[in-house]
Amino acid sequence: MSTADTEPELIALRCYDGPPSHGTAPLFRAARAADAEMGFSAPAQSFSRSSARSLTAEVRTLLHRWTSSAPSAPVLAAVVTARQLRPSLWAVDIVVDPQYRSMGVATAVFETVGADLSGLPAPFGTIAGASLVGCSYGSHPASARLARRFGAQAGGRRDRLLLPSRSDYAASRMARSPRPRFVASADDGRNVGAPPVWQYFDDAGADAGAGRLRISVADSPADTRRHRLAGVVRTGIEHLWASGADSIETSVDASDAAALDVLRSAAFQHDRSDALFTLG
Repeated sequence: MSTADTEPELIALRCYDGPPSHGTAPLFRAARAADAEMGFSAPAQSFSRSSARSLTAEVRTLLHRWTSSAPSAPVLAAVVTARQLRPSLWAVDIVVDPQYRSMGVATAVFETVGADLSGLPAPFGTIAGASLVGCSYGSHPASARLARRFGAQAGGRRDRLLLPSRSDYAASRMARSPRPRFVASADDGRNVGAPPVWQYFDDAGADAGAGRLRISVADSPADTRRHRLAGVVRTGIEHLWASGADSIETSVDASDAAALDVLRSAAFQHDRSDALFTLG
């Protein structure tokens, strides 16, 4: 693992190849616990998925609140990660310890290294010129402001929905309606393509016991598409119940009114909306 460090000013950076070190685990746990209460929690980071490469920058700072004493040495306050999704496309994420939020830590990072991370030392220099993408889980207003401030462009919004239980589905309009004449195969309900970029965030980790339903139906006249969507969703749900799922999660484009209507008819409930930002 190669590493590089910057001199401590407002922030000090320790950069290295690979996923975050074990020493960052408490920060990630604290951030997820704090964000979950407001629906902003990101899925657990999974760097075991097929990825050509991952990079990490640990952010330490001497910043502190006036109610606490100044630290004698820079303290871990945030972690920046970059995952290579495909050639010239990287997913960038920054997670700030709840104790150091609203103190300008994230702003200081991007003011120091640039929105495109070009100011980071090796090994981050290897991503210079690549396109960057990030996801604001739960459309967190602070992350959206940060993205816009440094020139990132909105790349779409995606609704995450949850079907809580079998009993909820059994009482739904879909379950009580006659089975349509169109019958989708089981694979249609669980193994179809997601949009090229969103798929990397949709699959970032489902809750324990939850099944994952992926939905994709080719463009067609509105009535035909809705009919096919209903068949795909019904088949996928039944397959996941048979596979032992306790609940089911799915994500769809927030502008796809037909898909949202079909999912609501199956008792799916809105969980959160995620926003995508792109740079380069």
